[in-house]
Amino acid sequence: MDAPATRLKIDQHALLPAAAQADPVACRAALVNGGSHLLDRILAQDLGALWHHRLQPNGLLDSLPPNTIDALRQARRAATAGYLVQRAALERLDQLFETEGIPYLVMKGAHVRECVYPDPALRPSSDIDILIAPSDRRRAARVLLDAGYTVHPEPTNISHEATFSRGPVDIDLHWHILRPGRTRIDVTPELLARRQRTNGIWGLSDNDTLFLMLTHPAFAKYVCSPNMGLGRVADFLLWVQQRPVNWPAVLQLLDRAGLKTAAWTMLNWYRMLAAANEAAVLNAWIGNARPGRLRAAYLHHWLVNDLPSRWLNRPILIQLGFTLALHDRPGDAMHALKGLLKARKHRLHDRQLLLGE
Repeated sequence: MDAPATRLKIDQHALLPAAAQADPVACRAALVNGGSHLLDRILAQDLGALWHHRLQPNGLLDSLPPNTIDALRQARRAATAGYLVQRAALERLDQLFETEGIPYLVMKGAHVRECVYPDPALRPSSDIDILIAPSDRRRAARVLLDAGYTVHPEPTNISHEATFSRGPVDIDLHWHILRPGRTRIDVTPELLARRQRTNGIWGLSDNDTLFLMLTHPAFAKYVCSPNMGLGRVADFLLWVQQRPVNWPAVLQLLDRAGLKTAAWTMLNWYRMLAAANEAAVLNAWIGNARPGRLRAAYLHHWLVNDLPSRWLNRPILIQLGFTLALHDRPGDAMHALKGLLKARKHRLHDRQLLLGE
């Protein structure tokens, strides 16, 4: 495993095409100097299509080594093919849910790519994340099953989500953004109430998209572990460059949800990987979300030493030592623990609520 400082440097180079006013010449130079190590990192993080986009229009792609050209072209073709299949499935889902009167919204990568990427096909997504109201979960599941999807209800996640698959398309159906108990309040109703139409699909509002970027990966991906992926960092960097942000409104929702500390930790990680001009934009946000001095130092230690990556095979240690500390108050952490115990106790009940078994 790379040392934290080395890994950070490599990750910053891999994210060059997502920087504001990205310089294609600088991108080419970094790719040449980084050699196969950087290329492998770019491809493993699903950034190959974005690199291809930055280099090709400027005539720089053909000056690279042949194996690099072939790898980036293949990444672009694969990303385009994957997007077209997912987009067709999403348009069909929109028709089905609208017909059944099921309010929904698309979130995470499948939504962000429609809003800030120069071509949405540049952003590969392993699945399509859909949020619905908890009361609609059974109806939504029936619609998907009738449309030919197969359900895969994981016991560890059945309290808030389930995966539906059809061919190469996976739809993660959520009725909470995180396991119940992680947030001080249930934010699903207001997220659905503020949804907005983008490119023919329903998605999160701009402020709610930023809220999700600053909270969901903190718990689901352990902030900076390999599970996080640089594609999500690119999403964030492109978002703050292009979309209007009402930071006081986002901060207010974070405060009501008890997740300002989680947002502060995510912002610090994003800042570590951002270019200087982008990092400067984040400084004021970081100050407004900062936890107490001791907890800030403790969480910063986890980030700079990349402990979530080092202890990835010990999730209980990460959850107890890191993610519980991402809640704003001790009472919020206790609420999260109670939610975990409740979710384990009611797994069968939650499955029945979804499938009517």
